[in-house]
Amino acid sequence: MKYRPALLLEQTADGSMMERAYLTLKRDIIELRRPPGQHFTEPDVAASMGLSKTPVREALARLHRDGLVQPMPRAGYVVSSVTLGDVANLCDMRTLLQGEASALTASLGLDVGRSDRLAELSVDDTYGQLGGPYLNERLVENYEFETIIANGAGNARLTRSIVEVLDEIERVVRLAVTLSPSMPEGRIGERMAIVDAIAARDPHAARAAMQHRTQSARREIIDALTSSHAVTSTPILLPS
Repeated sequence: MKYRPALLLEQTADGSMMERAYLTLKRDIIELRRPPGQHFTEPDVAASMGLSKTPVREALARLHRDGLVQPMPRAGYVVSSVTLGDVANLCDMRTLLQGEASALTASLGLDVGRSDRLAELSVDDTYGQLGGPYLNERLVENYEFETIIANGAGNARLTRSIVEVLDEIERVVRLAVTLSPSMPEGRIGERMAIVDAIAARDPHAARAAMQHRTQSARREIIDALTSSHAVTSTPILLPS
């Protein structure tokens, strides 16, 4: 099994039982097999994976630091909820980080092979509806697009920060797509603008193009989430 965001780091996992438990649980949460609000216990997870409690406990502590699970005193864990405020902050962080990565990549330039592949990945009109049966394939290709740019920036710390944000963004995107599966307009043109700016070695244009793309994604995600019955049926109160 490939853990897509980890590919951005251009390194392999350490292979430990803790790492196995961490990555498996993380993908279950991101891919909504463990949806927001689901309750589970450490022994249940250990039994399902055939592991002892120690690596599972360590993995859950790490997921807690990631903000993906919350411990419940003497009652196990619950998958962290998704809130509009947190999603907005997350999307804004994505804009900052990926904008800088695009600018650095444009400054440094890409070799012909990676530049050509980036251009190829910018066009994704072969799968049909975003929320259709090819969502996983589309996400894999999207991560490859992000991979080329993030690693092209030549800054390992920046790349790691992008990985963390994209992990959380994927969970939000999957949730948003279940609510609004239609295809965003203009996505191909936005990606091509990034590709063109990087190919031209223009960091200012590359940053602006990536920021435009991520801000469009922010609006689409927020619009989808606000269509949820859980949001539209929530009472609006006066501030205290």
